[in-house]
Amino acid sequence: MHLKTALFTVLSLSAFAKASVIESRDANSDILNAHNSFRAQHGAAALQWSNTLAAAAQKWVDKCQFQHSGGAVGPYGENLAAGTGGFNGVAGVKLWTDEAKDYDPNNPQPSHFTQVVWKNTKEVGCAIKNCPNLFDGKFPDAQFLVCEYNPPGNVIGQFPQNVQK
Repeated sequence: MHLKTALFTVLSLSAFAKASVIESRDANSDILNAHNSFRAQHGAAALQWSNTLAAAAQKWVDKCQFQHSGGAVGPYGENLAAGTGGFNGVAGVKLWTDEAKDYDPNNPQPSHFTQVVWKNTKEVGCAIKNCPNLFDGKFPDAQFLVCEYNPPGNVIGQFPQNVQK
């Protein structure tokens, strides 16, 4: 009887672990699709998902500090976003792409939008984590999203060939 209980527990944990991996894979696909759908509207080729970049993003998101890594996780481009309630990776990408309206090709400035659509960028990897004190406890349980990009975008002097409004 104890063996059956133990076996059931192991099988249940295994099913849970598989479900978590599937949910994570689905979330990654959703984030990648959100990037690529928007990139297609701006003349940029689809990005590939990079587990290396996702691991770098995970390193930074695990710190639960809402600031850029400054290259601490690698020589990548980086976007950050956070929110509460139903905030997820797709909502974060939307926050970045909503900045398209502010882009002026006559006076290009680095932004989240320009990193998302940067034509020379080929890969993305992201991570999201629940961070209870991300904003000094003002917003409990904030979801913190970090995406890393390779090669990085937002290179001064290269906006005309990399950003299509």
